[in-house]
Order: sequence, then structure tokens, then C-alpha cells
Amino acid sequence: MRSRLVRAAIVVLVLSTIATVAAIAGEGPGLAPSAADAPGLDLKPEPKEKVKPAHFDGDLRRIPQGHVKQGEARPEPQVPYAAPGAADGDTALQTSVAAAAAPTPSTSFDGLDYKGSLAGFPPDTNGDVGPNHYIQTVNTSIGIYSKTGTQLWKNTFDALFSAGGTGTPCDNSNEGDPVVLYDPIGDRWIISDFAWADAAFSTGPFYQCFAVSQTADPVNGGWYFYAYKIQSGAVLGDYPKLGVWPDGIYMSTNNFASSGAGSFKNVEVFAFDRVAMEAGRAAGSVAFNVPSVVGGIQVFSLLPSNARTVTGLPPAGAPNYFASIYGSYNIRVWKFHVDWANPANSTFTGPTNPSVASFSVGPSTVPEKTGNPLDTLSYRLMMQNQYTNHGGRESLWLTHTVGSSGTNIARVRWYELPVTGGTVGAVRQQATLAPDSKHRFMPSLAVDKAGNMAVGYSVSDSTMSPALRYAGRLATDPLSTLGQSETSLIEGTGWQCCRFSDNTLNTRWGDYAAMTIDPDGCTFWFTSEYTNATPTTLKGDTGNNWQTRIGSFQLPGCSGSQPPAPPSPSAAPTIDGFTPTSGRAGQAVSINGTNLTGVTSVTFAGKPASFTSTSGTTVTAVVPRGAKSGPIGVTTPSGSATSATSFTVTK
Repeated sequence: MRSRLVRAAIVVLVLSTIATVAAIAGEGPGLAPSAADAPGLDLKPEPKEKVKPAHFDGDLRRIPQGHVKQGEARPEPQVPYAAPGAADGDTALQTSVAAAAAPTPSTSFDGLDYKGSLAGFPPDTNGDVGPNHYIQTVNTSIGIYSKTGTQLWKNTFDALFSAGGTGTPCDNSNEGDPVVLYDPIGDRWIISDFAWADAAFSTGPFYQCFAVSQTADPVNGGWYFYAYKIQSGAVLGDYPKLGVWPDGIYMSTNNFASSGAGSFKNVEVFAFDRVAMEAGRAAGSVAFNVPSVVGGIQVFSLLPSNARTVTGLPPAGAPNYFASIYGSYNIRVWKFHVDWANPANSTFTGPTNPSVASFSVGPSTVPEKTGNPLDTLSYRLMMQNQYTNHGGRESLWLTHTVGSSGTNIARVRWYELPVTGGTVGAVRQQATLAPDSKHRFMPSLAVDKAGNMAVGYSVSDSTMSPALRYAGRLATDPLSTLGQSETSLIEGTGWQCCRFSDNTLNTRWGDYAAMTIDPDGCTFWFTSEYTNATPTTLKGDTGNNWQTRIGSFQLPGCSGSQPPAPPSPSAAPTIDGFTPTSGRAGQAVSINGTNLTGVTSVTFAGKPASFTSTSGTTVTAVVPRGAKSGPIGVTTPSGSATSATSFTVTK
């Protein structure tokens, strides 16, 4: 991403965290394993105004090629982290090399690059896969590919959004931190980044921009465009991370002041109305501002859970799970439940705190042959927070970069955390991949329909150019082991060079990567940054400076046959009327409409009511005590509806 002050601001955050982390290192593994660490915390939801979409209908190839900005980014500060796990070591180490190597890639091709995108450093590489396409994003540019690697379309975020015209900076001032998601529930594509007017960086406002495909075809099917003003003042919502869930698109941001010293403020979490957005309707959002410190521990970099049809959807009404590892040896998990019928009833609760094996914080940078050191972003969780529901066993799968004692080698740590029935349990399995003394960092993982897991990452040291590799485990492997040893996606032959215009060293690398699972349920797709360039200058035509790679593979034991197609997106409910039209508390009211299957809540003027869903066209609810006169609301997993007329509460 390309923000001016954020990276310097992280120094403030981390320095304030060091004392906390160091204390934890001397006193034990961290927080209590399961109890909420702030019982009195009472966070208030902040419903936002609904946003009406702009749209572009037809073939993206009709959009003129946008102007590509040649930019640079300030390097990430070299932060002198304390090492909370050094004293205890790493009890989750896997140093042995599995006898079976992960299969070689079935597909491998170059994605977007610096020369063609020119958006600066790092690329913030991200990607996802649908039934027929792979979409990759880097800072301010988008590429759509066939699954064999043919580039079908490439352009800038500005060009895409200006084709619809939201009347906001999303049309002409996209600034990066992109995320692309394929939504298998609605069979739609979602592409997002942030935007602001350059002249207004120190004052705001700041926008989160969403492009939502009108059909499953991202090239020819048309797009809706939503511009959400997520901050009206001088607060930058940095490092946005998104996840798909049945009742919404969930997002987290790390909020920094965009003026003055650019200090860290807090984490903010959001839910966006997925069903409304994919239907092209005005769509609302709900936000919670999370305190910067909860239970005496810094709150930073939460990841929302991300669901896939092929690995099992959550039960109806399940909350989205936000996870973080920061400041303690715990996975801290919050639950976000959104109520679209009455957004003011939405809740964000937690955290619960299952313990993890201790670890050392990894090095802030690692060496490469010939070129500059490379950022690792240790030890925040890296996207995605993958949710699975295999046969009723619900889990979150997470990964991040940790370190080692002594010479401090960057290593990849991963976890499986049970959340069956909404209960956050103890960590089921965890391991730190440490087959040799090379640095492994910037990981991302995914799980297939058989329960196999694959994790991809960067590899580097002073004797080699940065490479992209992956390893995996089969569902039948012993717990806490990667039984499929490391295989290469691509070995780089170049390096990253030079200094920025302010004379600071360019260490920016990755910021994130993406491992995702194909809708066939078995094929993993991985994308990240690498380089074959041997540049001598930061900009210009002397070198490509960074490249990206996209590849796919399958692990043994997963049937490659196409699973049943995801169900067609259910239509949102409607309310046609209700009888009687008035009554006192305790009165049974018959609500008539359409698509009333799977009702999750009924409200009278915003007050929750008990109800019985008798059919897809009728719901019977009881007027609750304390209800006031007003409209009736009904919510299902597919959306919400509000009656056009009011129910009158009598005494």
C-alpha cells in the first residue's frame, strides 16, 4: 500500500506493545485460555447509511486503458521487537522433512508486474479463483486470467471504477491495499481497495471501494460499484482484510491518524450487506470501533473468517469469527453478529483466548542474495482466516511468521482452532515449519474439501534469490505435522534494489500473499511476489523490479471431480402484510410474504421477538414486552425485509 505516514506510525504501536509482550514472556503463555478478558466491555454498533451503487454493463474490454501511476512507498520501519517466546523456545517445531514431497504445480504462470502496473512497493499481491477465472490484484491494478494463464483483461482500479462513476475518489484516486474474493455462495466476484483524494490525506474523508460482479462472468457480465465513506475525518483505515460469510462481507482495518505523527488509534471491524450488494441494491454496513487495548493487551490486525461452499458453510446465524495473535501467546477470537433487520442490534463480543505454543518474534527483515533485505511482517496473522465445516467439525485455520532463538530465522507457524457450534475451543493442532536454516515468511494457507491443508510462502537467505514454495498436510497425517514436504512454485533469479527518494532503503516485500481453494474443492491456487529482475534503479525501464506468480496444484487424496454446483443465491425476504395490524404485548401476529424460509430474527420497531417459521410464506411472531409501534422486520440468511406499514402496539 502507498500511505505516507502509516509505516512510521507502526513504530509507535510496536514500542507501546514491547513492554507488554516482554512481560508476558517472563510470566507465562499469556491470557487465560478461554474466558473473555473484558467481561464489562460494551461496544456499540455504528450502522452506516446505505450506499447506492453505480454500474457498468457489458464487456470490460470496452473500458479505455487507465493511466498507470509510477509510484514508490516508504519502507517499513526496522522495529526492535522484543522476543516473547525466546525464553521458552518453540514446542511446536517440525524440523523433520516429510518423505513425500507436495506435488509439483499443474499450472504456473506470471501475473502482474511492476513494469506494467508501476504502483510502487510492495505489490500487495492478492488473488482468488472461481469456476472459470482467476483474478489477481496488486496495488492499483487488476488482472483477469483463464485457468490456463491467458490474460483476458488488465487495467487499473481507477479505470474500472470510473466506468461506473461513483462520484467519489474511488473513481480516480484508488490508493491500494487491494483484496479480491470469489463468493461461492452467491457465485459473484468482489474486488476492493481504499481511496482518498491526494490533497485530502491529512483531513479525510477516506473510502473503501467495492466492485461487485453482476454475474459469475467477470469479463462480460457487468459490475456494480459501491463507495463507502468509512472515515469522514483524518483517520486512515489501513491494511483492510476481508472475508465472505453467508450474511455479509466482513472487514477489519488498522486505524491510524492521517495527520501529525500518524499514530495508531485502534482496530475497526465492518459488516457489509453481501446479498444487497450482489443484487445491485442500496446496501448498508455496520461498524464497531474496538478499543486499542483489551484486557491489558494491544489489539492489532484482526482477520475476519472466510467461508467456502466446498469446505462447508457455517450453520445459519453463526457469527463471523475475527482472530488475532498480537501481544500474547493466544489466538484472540471475537464474534461479530450482524442484524440487517435492525442494525442497532448487531453485536461484537469477546475475545476468547485459546493458548498457543510460545514462539520468538521473527526478524523484521531477511536477507536475499545481492539485493536489499526484505520485510517479513512478523508476527501478525496473514490472510485468510479460513473457516471449514467438515462433517460438523468447524475450524479456523490460521498462519503467520514467527522466529527462532539465537540467529532468529523466520519460520512459518500454522494452527487449526475448533469453533464447533460457536464454542471457541483449545487449539487442535499447530506446528512451526523449520526444515533448514533458510527464512520462510509471508505465508497464506487454504484447506480442500477432503480436509487437506496447503500453505505457501516466500523463501530467502543470503545465498539465494527469493523463491515461492509450498508444503501441505493430508487429513490423515498425524496432527501438527506437514506430511507433504516443500515444493517450489518458482525460484527467483533476481533481487530488489535501491533507495526511495527520501534515501530510505527499499525493504518492502509482499505485505501479503494468497492461497485459495478452487470451486472444484481440490485444486489449490497460490499467488505472491517474486523477481527475476536485476535492477539498478528504483523506477524506469532498466528493470521490472518486482513480478508475481500464479500457480495451482492438488494434494493426494482429494477427488478432482466437480462437486455439486453451489445453490443459486436465495432471494431476500419480503413482507407483504401482517394480521392483526395492532395488539398488545403477547399478541400473536401472522406475517405474510415471500422467501421466509430460515428466518433468523423478527423485530417489532427494532425490538426482538419470539417467532415460529411455519412456511416459506408465513412467520408467526409474538409482540414482545416493551415493544413500541413501528414496522416489523424479518431477517433470513439471504437478507432482510421491513414492512411498509407499522404495527400499532396497544396498552
